[in-house]
Amino acid sequence: MTIPNMLLVGSTARNTGKTTFCAEFIRKWHGRFDIVGVKITTIHNENRQCHHGDNGCGACTSFDGDCEVIEELCTSGNKDTSGLLQAGAAKVYWVKAKKRGLGEAAGRFMAVVPNNAIVVCESNSLSKIVTPGVTVVTHRSGVDEIKPSSEPMLKKADFIVDVGDSDSLNTALDSIRVESMGNGIRIIV
Repeated sequence: MTIPNMLLVGSTARNTGKTTFCAEFIRKWHGRFDIVGVKITTIHNENRQCHHGDNGCGACTSFDGDCEVIEELCTSGNKDTSGLLQAGAAKVYWVKAKKRGLGEAAGRFMAVVPNNAIVVCESNSLSKIVTPGVTVVTHRSGVDEIKPSSEPMLKKADFIVDVGDSDSLNTALDSIRVESMGNGIRIIV
């Protein structure tokens, strides 16, 4: 599935700046285009055990079927999805999907996105089924262990960004452009 109006942001590990990068991108473009934020949580382990190694919060096991799309409405708080709204996204969705439901989930959230809106999506797994306009992978200096889900994205990345390094962050943000085309838009470098 090709989605030219999507900025896909993944990461090499947890807490490496995906949401920070997405929020900065949204702040830059939200006055000129409608922006829809999407955070995808992919459930790789369906045996009801949290993939972070503990009992978990129940988010991955609280839905039936292969995927769930939830619109974020809370603009306060410290959730990643709330942060995207705070940055200026018109709408934000949290998508929870089992690996086998990722394609269905992508189709469901893209069905509610207008052609003339930018899609800013946080996900490593989506890179396996989607060709976005631009792909960014965030990484933090000093993090040696790279999660396996980031390896395919690293091969496709237009930018690998250390969000803690303002030069790295600004170079990527300044290089990404949004162009109108026909009845929609595309994100390019």
